[in-house]
Amino acid sequence: MTQLQASRAGQRSKTLTAVAAYEDARTDARVNEFCRSLASHLGAECEVVKHMWLLNELRMPQLRAIAAGEAAGADLVIISVHHAEALPLEVKDWIETWLAQKRDHPNVLLGLFDPLYKGDSSSIRTYLEQVAKRGKMQCLVQSEETFDDR
Repeated sequence: MTQLQASRAGQRSKTLTAVAAYEDARTDARVNEFCRSLASHLGAECEVVKHMWLLNELRMPQLRAIAAGEAAGADLVIISVHHAEALPLEVKDWIETWLAQKRDHPNVLLGLFDPLYKGDSSSIRTYLEQVAKRGKMQCLVQSEETFDDR
């Protein structure tokens, strides 16, 4: 979280906007816990504003476009999923859409995953790292057990 705090240093905004795509109730809880912890670390002078999108909602083109617009202007974009070989196509479409619309302000892409002992998300992690590099973003990955800065 120090990198998120550092990226906020010197910015006048009193809010940090986070847009999250999550898979189910468990991954939703993971996002909420992360945002609560982030708000605690940032202190009372900075409010964390969340926009939450269930992955199934991103199947609808109209909702995907709205979510992409929100993510393009967000300080933090969170992808919270269970282990899988790859992200669903609608999620990749959403990512590519907001990446094309992304503004130049500094932002972070965060992947939240299941504990390592439950499986492997290395292909999703690699994809998120590539997206972050193309978007000139910082990529962070966290499982329920560890936090890794890339």
